[in-house]
Amino acid sequence: MPEQRKTLSLLGQNIEVIEKPIANAQEFFNEYTLEDGSVLRVKNVATSIVQIAGQNMPDGSPVFLVFTTPVVNVASFPRRQ
Repeated sequence: MPEQRKTLSLLGQNIEVIEKPIANAQEFFNEYTLEDGSVLRVKNVATSIVQIAGQNMPDGSPVFLVFTTPVVNVASFPRRQ
């Protein structure tokens, strides 16, 4: 899919962005063990990445916005008796 220009409303401002298609992704879970013994696996999945048109950091690198969806998996939990 080719890059597309569009306008986003952000904090009351309309900003021009360039949608950057994701060519490849490697997504890994972080694992959290809770005090009750439950184990949760959590990751954020990027759903869209855009570059802010005409904006750069002081070092010249582009500014990106990454839109994500959280994914939570209960790997294990203590059984109540």
